[in-house]
Amino acid sequence: MSTTTPEELRRAVALALLDMTGILTPIYDTADGMRRELESRGWSPTMAETAAGTWLCGVLASVGGGGRSA
Repeated sequence: MSTTTPEELRRAVALALLDMTGILTPIYDTADGMRRELESRGWSPTMAETAAGTWLCGVLASVGGGGRSA
């Protein structure tokens, strides 16, 4: 039976968080681009932010749920 030391666990968690940052960057970039695109089409900044934020929350929920729909 193998035991994990606290230091090994800290390293594993830190690596997982770095991996998640890399995975989420394109999603955040897409939401930013969506907001800019909507504003360029004449949407108010508030409405563009709301639409992009709603989309982003949905995608993050999907990612956090392993791709399952809510």
